[in-house]
Amino acid sequence: MKRKLLLFSALALMSAGLIIFVISCKKEVATEMTISQSSTPKLNVGDKATATITIVTEGIESFRYYKLVDNQRDAGTDVKSQLSRTDKTYTYDFSYEVKEFDDLHTLGFEFELIDEKKEVKTVGLVVNINISLKSMFVKYDWKVTASTWLGGNVLTDADAAIVYRFHENGTYQEDLSPAFAADNHHFCFWVFKETPNRGDTIAVVRLLRRLKQGDTAIDEYYDYRITSASETEMTMYWDILVWGITDIENKFKSQPKGAFVPYGTAEMEGIVNANASLSCSNISQSLMTIP
Repeated sequence: MKRKLLLFSALALMSAGLIIFVISCKKEVATEMTISQSSTPKLNVGDKATATITIVTEGIESFRYYKLVDNQRDAGTDVKSQLSRTDKTYTYDFSYEVKEFDDLHTLGFEFELIDEKKEVKTVGLVVNINISLKSMFVKYDWKVTASTWLGGNVLTDADAAIVYRFHENGTYQEDLSPAFAADNHHFCFWVFKETPNRGDTIAVVRLLRRLKQGDTAIDEYYDYRITSASETEMTMYWDILVWGITDIENKFKSQPKGAFVPYGTAEMEGIVNANASLSCSNISQSLMTIP
């Protein structure tokens, strides 16, 4: 009887030891997170920035990404439910379409994991973007430095003094300088259209404004046909059809944004804004589209 008890005791100890051995073999994995690329090649507006995030962990409490614009982080997007899982390995396929004017800022994404032990892991993706022609208008102030027609110089002192400023919201302004400050126009909107199938014209920019006519005002616009462009200089052509003048060549040069007073003086700006007939709200919506 004693031998049987001793045998059972020995078996029990062996079983307990085996269980402990098996449990000890099942070690927890250390949490790791990697990304397939930390920066993208140069992308254009409309292209997609992509990356695959791979996570190895025992469990995930939260997984989200943050969009960083000029190093400012947004509120974040929870994408834990979009993770694909195989045992202790999780993957997330990230995709972001580059939007208009993203190229005016530094852009990146930070991916944040909090595992079941509250350990935090992060990886990042820098999105590199080529500046678009449209964004070049917004990034700088611009001046006309040359205007020629039939080989002759037609750039007036007033036109040479103008500084143009374009905004992301589709409005634009002109600093006429104090010497040429005037309330003849209210500068309203700019419309841009790329024209890859229009010969040597790569894009058209339309400037829309209200022109004072006595006690009232009318819509006025000019289309500038851009034939070459860089961040420093553009060449464009425009027409004054009412005078029968066509193909005036303008050289448009950029300069860093600096001091700028719409209409030339603060007083003149106030006069323009107070004239209801000059209000940009009167602009016909049909002119907001370039055919």
